[in-house]
Formats: sequence, C-alpha cells, structure tokens
Amino acid sequence: MLNETPYPHEVIEGPVKVRNDVYPAKVTFSFGVNPYNRARAIVTADRLLVLVENGARGAGVLYDEKLEDLVGDRRQIVATTADGQITISRAGGCGCGSSLRSYRPFSRSLRMASR
Repeated sequence: MLNETPYPHEVIEGPVKVRNDVYPAKVTFSFGVNPYNRARAIVTADRLLVLVENGARGAGVLYDEKLEDLVGDRRQIVATTADGQITISRAGGCGCGSSLRSYRPFSRSLRMASR
C-alpha cells in the first residue's frame, strides 16, 4: 500500500539480497496520483522498497510490498506487486545533500547477479 505519510524506516537486520538500488530515482505508481521525482527504490529478491526523505527522521517508507514480477533494463525497471505496476527510472543529478544517498537500509546487503 502506498503510504500518504511516510513512516520512519528501521534498519533490517541480517543479510538481504538486493537486485537493484536506484538513487536518485523517479518512481511512478500505476495506482498513485503523482510521480515521486526524488526517491530511492530498492528491489530485493522478493520485495520492493521505496524510500523518501522524511525530515529530521531520516528515510521514510513510501512503499514496501511483496514483489510479484520484475522486468526492465539499465534505464527503466517495471516492478509488479499486488497493488499494480511501479515504474522506476534514474532521475537526473547525483542526489547530493540528501540523507537518502548515504542511508543504509540493511545491516548487510548482498548484491544479486544480473540476468
């Protein structure tokens, strides 16, 4: 479910297999109102996590759902969840000055090989 008010993200303990970590990312939800032009989208082996800045609280969870399908290339990824499709593409710039750039959502992440 898309969170209208992002809640603080808590670091996930233990190893997590990460397919893609895109920042800065432009994220568009087929079931949402607006695209999010400055987000961090993380695709793990079985989930999609979209983080946004949440003021002094650090990273906020905008979306966190079980992954059903994933297609795409280096320019754009389309993830499918029970809610619908989420399109992720790299946004312009480097994301400097944002806490999302240096935020570590997992205590240990393992990079998955690309197909």
